[in-house]
Amino acid sequence: MNVPVYPIARRSVVGRFFVDESCIYCDLCVETAPENFAHDVENGFAYIFKQPSTPEELALVARGTSIPVST
Repeated sequence: MNVPVYPIARRSVVGRFFVDESCIYCDLCVETAPENFAHDVENGFAYIFKQPSTPEELALVARGTSIPVST
């Protein structure tokens, strides 16, 4: 089975967590972890601007990245 590979969102910071361009811009990640995710309105997807640095942020970011994407 071929799984599509999408580029990482341009504004995402490098690290363990990332948003790629399969993001459907549902806003769930930003609502779940606003200290780590933001909107890229111009390009139509979210991005991670800060990698988690506490156990609490890690839990929220992990939850925020378990969301629907386009295929």
